Amino acid sequence: MNNNKITNLSRLACGSLLAVAVLLASGCESPLILDEVEKALQSPIRRTDNFQAVSAFQQNIVAVGSSGVILTSQDDGTTWQRQQIPSWPSFLDITSCAAGLFAALAFEGEVWLSEDNGVTWNLSKLPTEEAPQAIQCDPSGNLWVVGSFSTVSISRDGGANWDLSSLDEDIIFTDIQFFDNRTAYIAGEFGSLLKTADAGANWEFMPPMPDEFYPQSMYFEDLNRGWIAGLGGVVLATDDGGETWETQSTGTLVTLYTLAKSNGQLFVTGGEGSIFRYDGNGWKPVDHGRPFRQYLRGIEPLSEHRLIVSGPAGVLQIFSIGQLAGDTT
Repeated sequence: MNNNKITNLSRLACGSLLAVAVLLASGCESPLILDEVEKALQSPIRRTDNFQAVSAFQQNIVAVGSSGVILTSQDDGTTWQRQQIPSWPSFLDITSCAAGLFAALAFEGEVWLSEDNGVTWNLSKLPTEEAPQAIQCDPSGNLWVVGSFSTVSISRDGGANWDLSSLDEDIIFTDIQFFDNRTAYIAGEFGSLLKTADAGANWEFMPPMPDEFYPQSMYFEDLNRGWIAGLGGVVLATDDGGETWETQSTGTLVTLYTLAKSNGQLFVTGGEGSIFRYDGNGWKPVDHGRPFRQYLRGIEPLSEHRLIVSGPAGVLQIFSIGQLAGDTT
């Protein structure tokens, strides 16, 4: 057999093998199914969402997260609507006012405002380059934002204008809570706790919390009795308005993020998908029965003795108080 015939046969064999390989590959490969992908994209809540905070007013609930994501419900959490602010602000916190105003705080020094239960949002810029940390609405409807370098911003007209003040201390303020139109606490790093009795005209430094504690959240049920949660699984409690503090055991080292009280039960969210409940003697982990692997950050009381918690991986979960308190009845 001459060389030309050998070459032709080799080419024919190679071509046949290639055709068989193509047929086998096409026959074994599963068809690409996009139904589940499309279904996920149509869902208002997605596994890529990173919810940082949630707030409620009457039957309206708003949750905010990174990348400008806003989830709203106008039927107490039965259904949800999704929005995404085009500039993708990194939302940190949200509050609601008695008049129904929602105000969402973003890391970029922005406050996004909605007066129609989260249907539309308008931008308001804070008057400082310092990093904001928390937003709160006082009983009169004034908005307060605290942040780095001991800054306090206040708007008395629904976010249209802001007044800025600073104590000129290199302290990050992390939370603020008002009791009435004149009285409030601010918590911050290095164990800082401040109190005002004149609607923020003056702030008094209280005795520092132990070990230069870094707080994430505080909850005072009155001017004397309060709790502050933060790093290392620590919860501090006071019975004298912050003059002295007691460390309460949680049995964990994960960061604790947000305190909330509902139906007489006090809870705090934390790292590794944890929720803890205060039983009057100490903090007990809650067996909530959900496969949360990352931290839970937001928590908000709802009607009908319920709580909603939020976190990364699209976590936006409503629990009954009885369920979290271990009430099987």
